[in-house]
Amino acid sequence: MSTRVVLLADSSVALLTLGISVYSIAILVCLGVAINAARFGRRRVAVAMAWVVGVLTVAGVIVAILSSVVGG
Repeated sequence: MSTRVVLLADSSVALLTLGISVYSIAILVCLGVAINAARFGRRRVAVAMAWVVGVLTVAGVIVAILSSVVGG
C-alpha cells in the first residue's frame, strides 16, 4: 500500500516539473518571437508577444504566491 502512495507522489512531482518546463519554454519562445518581430519591423507581433510574456510572468508570480499561501 505504501508503494502505491510513493509512486503517486513521484508522478505528481514529475508532472509539476514537466509543467514548469513547458511554462518556461512558452515564455522563452514568445520572447524570441517578440525579439525577432522587433528586429524585422513587425511591430504588432512584437507588442503582442511582449504582452503575452508579461501576462505569463505575472501569472507565474500569482500562482507561486497562491501555492505558498495554500500549501503552507
